[in-house]
Amino acid sequence: MTSLTERQTPRGAVALEWSMAVVAVVGGLVVAFFGWSYGLTNVTGVGAGFFPLVAGVLVTASGALWMIQLSLARRADAFVATEPTFARVAERFEADDDIDEDAEEAEFPDRAGWVRVGIIATAILLAALVLPVIGYTLTMTLMLATVLFFVSKRPWWLALIIGVGAAVASRLVFEGWLGTELPSSAIEFIARLGL
Repeated sequence: MTSLTERQTPRGAVALEWSMAVVAVVGGLVVAFFGWSYGLTNVTGVGAGFFPLVAGVLVTASGALWMIQLSLARRADAFVATEPTFARVAERFEADDDIDEDAEEAEFPDRAGWVRVGIIATAILLAALVLPVIGYTLTMTLMLATVLFFVSKRPWWLALIIGVGAAVASRLVFEGWLGTELPSSAIEFIARLGL
């Protein structure tokens, strides 16, 4: 007997959700393991493995919660589906009418959605490539400003202000409070400015 969730959501989408939840748990555990192996402390404060460990634990926990949510939804739908009341039968007919409309919307993002995903992925890739060259502060400023301008459609001046503020604040947290050294620019002029 298929549950109401499985009838309302295409079978491939349900399988995709379970797959993504499992990938999140496994990936989070791998990241946490490698973070632990790098070491959590250092003579200057936080070690290289602290943040990967925290990120891995959070990703693992969110994947596990996702799996619990999917399991509970399946059980609740199975319980409700066993009560063949007139209202439940009428609700099923209404749900069947909505399935065709919702299934088309739930499959894949539209063209604008793919463009946003592409912009974010490109910004992250370029940030990883230019980080050793121009340093942390400029890289984070440019990446955040680009995403805010092109994806969130913020005015360029506001995107730049938020990018600078977030980069400076995160630099203060990492270097000032946590004692973690961030990459500086390989270009001498920019490095002399402390960026």
